[in-house]
Amino acid sequence: MRPPHNSPSRQFSDGVVCFAGTDWWYHPRGHSECQIMRRLARRTTVIWINSIGMRAPRPGTTRRPIHRYWRKLKSTLRGLRRDPSGMWVFSPLFIPRYTPRAVRLNGALLRAQVWLICKLLGIRRASAWVTVPTAAHAVLRHPFARRVFNRCDDFSRFPNADHELIARLERELIDGCDTTFFVSPDLHERERRRSPNPVLLGHGVDYHHFARDRGNPLLRVEPDPLAGIRTAIIGFYGGIEDYTVDVGLLILVARTFRDCTLVIAGPRSVGTQTLEAEPNVRILGPIPYERLPAIATRFDVGIMPWRQNAWIRSCNPIKMKEYLALGFPIVSTPFPALESYREHIRVGATPDDFLRQIEAALHENDPVRRAARRAAVREESWDARATRAGTALGLPVQANADTGIEPKPTPDASNQLECLQTSADPTHASNIS
Repeated sequence: MRPPHNSPSRQFSDGVVCFAGTDWWYHPRGHSECQIMRRLARRTTVIWINSIGMRAPRPGTTRRPIHRYWRKLKSTLRGLRRDPSGMWVFSPLFIPRYTPRAVRLNGALLRAQVWLICKLLGIRRASAWVTVPTAAHAVLRHPFARRVFNRCDDFSRFPNADHELIARLERELIDGCDTTFFVSPDLHERERRRSPNPVLLGHGVDYHHFARDRGNPLLRVEPDPLAGIRTAIIGFYGGIEDYTVDVGLLILVARTFRDCTLVIAGPRSVGTQTLEAEPNVRILGPIPYERLPAIATRFDVGIMPWRQNAWIRSCNPIKMKEYLALGFPIVSTPFPALESYREHIRVGATPDDFLRQIEAALHENDPVRRAARRAAVREESWDARATRAGTALGLPVQANADTGIEPKPTPDASNQLECLQTSADPTHASNIS
């Protein structure tokens, strides 16, 4: 049973254990929990537990499954390490199976590893932040001071996952956590009555990182991945998954706007050979978060060609606010989280309408509309989201990170943790899911 919020044992926590939905060592670091945890690490000790995934890679259903296992193994061999952000990052040992029994066993394994790390780092009253549902048993059966469920997606609809199992774990987390943060209005409306404290947190945006203009000398990169392009650029950045991005619509865009260049930046887990065969398409692959503005400020139009399915209806893409901060015209297929910004985004519900909206956006030359797009997200900071997260996690009230607060000192545990560290080389890949 959850102790009351005003009990002495619940007043403060002295550290945060983040059961993340991604792997810190190789996933993009623009995700919401990356943004929030980096900021909380300025206030307290944060332990980032790399994702244990929700599905096992299988030949025929997963792109490059052997590669995924290999890169996860390399991540695991890194053990526990201190990142320059100030966070401790840990790749746990776990069983890469996703049955009810395996999930319970992994919960016990995670609890034991987390207990050891907290003891070594001197954390006595840790709170938990959980994103990946398969960590539910580790979170709900460990005596954390506070528990926060980061309900960022409807993972029960994740392709090739055990939908019934994941849905049950999500329900247990909503019921058992003190606070559930929702980023999607659709999920919040459907599930808020289950949570003791439902909060529609939404996403923030690193405004000053993205609100920069083309030609800024600070944005020059060498070598220039867009070198030689002399046409208008229709751009998209982000991961391409078969359940999120409509690759067929991207092909249609490339074939319709032959006098433009379609630039795609980001990792791909689905075949894009037909798209890449188009002569006016340039595929850049993954771009580090720090370099994204150098690429995206050169887009003439930014697009979000989402599939129309249940997963998209429950999502809230971070790039929407990043696109708005960049200021360029935006064209998207419809999804519920877009409605709050509809006056600033052109929406095409059908392929033909999507193409018409791109045509209109390419002819837009309106500095007033550009300024309005930026103004719509100027105050939507990650700092404000991190402050709310810190409160929910029971951290002592402190000044905003922008005021120069120093990171909390942590024990010099290098000798104690030697057995948990390895000399594996850094990798840049995706998690086992």
